[in-house]
Amino acid sequence: MAIAILAVAGLAYYWLLVDSGPASIPPRTFDMAAVRRAADAFPGDKPTAIHFALVASREVPSAALAAGTGFRPTTAGVIAWKIEAPGGSIVIDPGLSRADALATGFKDYDPAAAALVERWIDEAGLILLTHAHLDHVGLFLDHPRFDGIMGKAILTPGMLATINALYRENGSHIKGTRSLAPIEAIAPGVVLIQTPGHTPASEMIFVKLANGREFLFAGDTASLAFNIEKAVPRSRLLTDFLVQEDRHAVIGWVKALHALEKKEPRLVILPSHDADWIGDAAAEKGFSIAPDLAPKAPPAAAASSPPLGHRPELTLAKPLQPA
Repeated sequence: MAIAILAVAGLAYYWLLVDSGPASIPPRTFDMAAVRRAADAFPGDKPTAIHFALVASREVPSAALAAGTGFRPTTAGVIAWKIEAPGGSIVIDPGLSRADALATGFKDYDPAAAALVERWIDEAGLILLTHAHLDHVGLFLDHPRFDGIMGKAILTPGMLATINALYRENGSHIKGTRSLAPIEAIAPGVVLIQTPGHTPASEMIFVKLANGREFLFAGDTASLAFNIEKAVPRSRLLTDFLVQEDRHAVIGWVKALHALEKKEPRLVILPSHDADWIGDAAAEKGFSIAPDLAPKAPPAAAASSPPLGHRPELTLAKPLQPA
């Protein structure tokens, strides 16, 4: 009897947290030549810098967000982005409120980062979303001057359907949506790529800076760098029971991201929630924490303290502390 119970438990563990298949699913494809043509064809000066703000964080087992990677702790972050551009800044995935963070298990919340993102939204020319789940769209929907900023957001009909399912008062104020081509430039150097799977209206965002560096915001198709490195989706515990995504489509996209990273190592693919990787990779990869949130220079006695997001090994994450 005990052996049978252990066998059932082992099968459940494998099915829910390890299995990343079926392996027969083919990779999707990225037409990067078309993406780059669109980025270069849009008239105007390209963006000059990319900054991030860690709004909230919590520790989770990495297997929850990347199947088969074990119970090692990793820091899942709600990360908002600002693209600095001569024609007007762009905010990507603004994040969520303190109340929503606590309700969804993000115990570490940075009110200074949230206030900064609110200011980014006020000042932005455009607001973009990789998808419209609450942890990516909450600060947009809860913005105190929503009617004045909602027109900055490029929302597809599918995104609006997801927003309406959140039952937020401000969501009912949104009237206009925009149907997008599979690959469509919306600003100089900025291209939206439709990648349905995590949600029916998920998209990735390609950004080419004026200095030639290129970035791809993967959204929740790749929550962690592990999803890209190992070509694995999130666990079935999330994808079949908690999030209800099209897992087969996501597997195809993460395989495509894995192949793209191998083929084009200079292209920086940004996972959506990997706070440790983001903190570690920033300086090398050409983006940075928002200057307003950057840690102050430490006293001489503490000069050897690890920087924001540091982890001595990729497989052992340490939680970030709010700035």
